[in-house]
Amino acid sequence: MLAQNRNLLVAVVAIAILAIAGLTFFNSGPSGSGTVLVYGSVDAEDMQTTIDAFHEAYPDIKIDYVRGSPSEVYTRISTEIDAGAKTADVVMLSFPGSLSLVDDGFAQPYKAPNAANWPDELKDPDGYWQGVLLLGQVITYNTNLISEDELPKTLNDLTDPKWNGKITMHDYSRGTTSTRIWATIAEETLGKEATIDFLTRLEANVQPVRQRSTGAQTDEVSRGEYHIGIVGQFHDVVKAQMDGAPVGILQLEDFPLMWGPTAAVLLEASENPDAAKVWINFLVSEEAQILIGNVDVRFAALPSVEGKTKHTIGSAAPEGMDFLRYPSADARANHDDWHAIFKEIAGV
Repeated sequence: MLAQNRNLLVAVVAIAILAIAGLTFFNSGPSGSGTVLVYGSVDAEDMQTTIDAFHEAYPDIKIDYVRGSPSEVYTRISTEIDAGAKTADVVMLSFPGSLSLVDDGFAQPYKAPNAANWPDELKDPDGYWQGVLLLGQVITYNTNLISEDELPKTLNDLTDPKWNGKITMHDYSRGTTSTRIWATIAEETLGKEATIDFLTRLEANVQPVRQRSTGAQTDEVSRGEYHIGIVGQFHDVVKAQMDGAPVGILQLEDFPLMWGPTAAVLLEASENPDAAKVWINFLVSEEAQILIGNVDVRFAALPSVEGKTKHTIGSAAPEGMDFLRYPSADARANHDDWHAIFKEIAGV
């Protein structure tokens, strides 16, 4: 299954290159004017070059970008909508936040012309979300604190009591990223029983320090506060390595590089949907994808820009590491069940 996912990613690249080779940066698309309010989980400085290019191409439209964590953004949107207050026109959230907006009825469909030939893996078939950049999640370790011969080989190795107090972990009990990741692992690779057993023994033997943010693990492991981090943002790891931090990717036999898109979602409550569609269509243009892929460090979603950007998720991944997209269809469908199971394991 893991090898199939890597092969799928390779196939997606090949298909996209062939399909998009003849396209220019901009397809004929929507038009609009005014301000587009964007809530996003991508750091504002990482989006600024793309926003500047958009303003140059579309001087009649202003992007007002507000950054927040996925949970903060979702809570803000739901609160504003419930209160009848103004909310975002477009939301750019990582999975699962963007999927939650769709599942809870906050989104309206829009099929961007520039994404017409994009791989199906990177857009919703009904137009409710469109991938803009890719996020990876990995297990990390401090290269100064763990020697090569001490490295765990499997998830089971992480439950050894010798790691007690030495592991930081994104909280899998909150219903967010790690909930989706471990549900996908259970549904697609390890199986339900083995996944529950792993997390149960991890809690009993190691007592990992659970964190709310997927960004905390890489920083804490890099500083030597913990030996191992489960899970961390892949682009943060690459950036930390570029800066000389003693952090590596722990390649386990039964934990692949988990990946999913940060997706643009047009909200049903948008007060300026025409201009919002121009923004989304720009984000999936080749020009914008090249700009995104040249940020240190972000991974563009469009496979055909490989070779035109500093970073791609495929080229940055360790050799031989498998890929698995999250959440899988079954993990998404069974989210509430898995959330309840994980909360019980975590004792919350």
